[in-house]
Amino acid sequence: MAARTSAGPIRLGAAERQRLLAWAREIAANGRQLEQRWTIELEASGAVALPPPGAPAPAQHLADGGGFRIPAGYAEKMGGAACAFFTDMVTRGGWVYPRGFDYYAADAQMYLPGRAPSAARRWQRVKERWERYGAFARPLAEAAATDPAPWYRWLAWLSFLEAAVNDACTARWSAAALGWGEAEGVLDTLLEHMGALLAEAAWNRWRPAGPCDAGTWADRAFELTTDPLVAEVFRGLASRLTAADAPADAVRAIREGDVLWQVAAVADARWPAITKAHPGAGVLLLSEAFGALHAGPVLAGMLPVRERERVRLAVSRFSVHEEEMDRVGAATWRTEALDADGQVVMHLDDSVFTGRTHAGLRQHLTGAPAGVYLVPLTLDVGTPFNHPEEITALGREVGDHLAELERQVRGVGGMLPAAPSLWARRKRPDPPPGTAPADAFARVAGGSDRLLALLWDRYTPEVRRA
Repeated sequence: MAARTSAGPIRLGAAERQRLLAWAREIAANGRQLEQRWTIELEASGAVALPPPGAPAPAQHLADGGGFRIPAGYAEKMGGAACAFFTDMVTRGGWVYPRGFDYYAADAQMYLPGRAPSAARRWQRVKERWERYGAFARPLAEAAATDPAPWYRWLAWLSFLEAAVNDACTARWSAAALGWGEAEGVLDTLLEHMGALLAEAAWNRWRPAGPCDAGTWADRAFELTTDPLVAEVFRGLASRLTAADAPADAVRAIREGDVLWQVAAVADARWPAITKAHPGAGVLLLSEAFGALHAGPVLAGMLPVRERERVRLAVSRFSVHEEEMDRVGAATWRTEALDADGQVVMHLDDSVFTGRTHAGLRQHLTGAPAGVYLVPLTLDVGTPFNHPEEITALGREVGDHLAELERQVRGVGGMLPAAPSLWARRKRPDPPPGTAPADAFARVAGGSDRLLALLWDRYTPEVRRA
């Protein structure tokens, strides 16, 4: 049982510490096993030419926090079209990151206090980037569609698709924040097709279970990124965000679940457990998109055709923690009733700490679901370990809380996720005094939001200049 010391702070008991450490070890083991098995399967497939001798191993090309990274000496192997498209690639520690600062620049959190452009100006950067996609869709797709796909050109193609999905998700968030229902419908259709294309290129390319027709990639990518209805929505959002004098959170781009391999881990291990428990039942695949991410369409695209036909996609934007911290405006807080009668509800969330978001979501389901499951991409081990007071503040005993959380997370397949959350991986230090930019930077660098700290570290010059 957690105890309060004479000085006041909560300290975990031995049993609670051991439980959290056991979770961390299991999560790490799950991740290692996936890496080992996937590397063997990728090589055996022959679909992708692995890195050349002397280059880092395949898994080392996965960037912390999401996306890919290329050894600095191999960047030109992505091809001329990729180098022309990724104009703001950054090099840090001997690695080139195709995701430059602009990938995240739509989010107000990527700026020092008082320096974030307005929501309308940040959206303009997204709109301008979207207008470039059509010119690069075909050459990047064609460079990766050969058999086998050249390793670095394949990563460039995946990075291109990730960027397009990222911007589509940002647009979907803004449309919802503004209450523009017609645009939400257009963007839902776009995301369904973009997610399927990303899943096909990244996962089905070497996993034969799902559909994969590389010969269609170029035309599909071009048509999606130049769709006139989508272009009209992007222009309309620019106009509405300006006219509405929109709040900062009407445009958002950072989300912890923007990690493709973690979505693939759900398709690999969690989805089979769902289908085994409920053979033939319809599945309501619900993306918890509070952080603007819609992972459901990508996951659905990784499924075999017959399995995909069972799935209905939906979106929720609900986070108890964010509401309590007063970090969102009322306009961006929206979870509508969802008809789940006879459906298996698969609640896909980027991370889980208390489980109260899932509990709240269940209250918005109507009918009699066949089953309701929380399926997080990651598990937050750091917050209960480093900040147990956030649990006891809820009137819960830490041990009881951990037991209930574990029951929920193991509800699908009896397993924990293959990755830990980036939340609170270490204690937040005392904020430095003063309001200078260096002080603000230090607060983020040492804070509990480890994703934001990671990104500020990677893009330090860009953050300081912005």
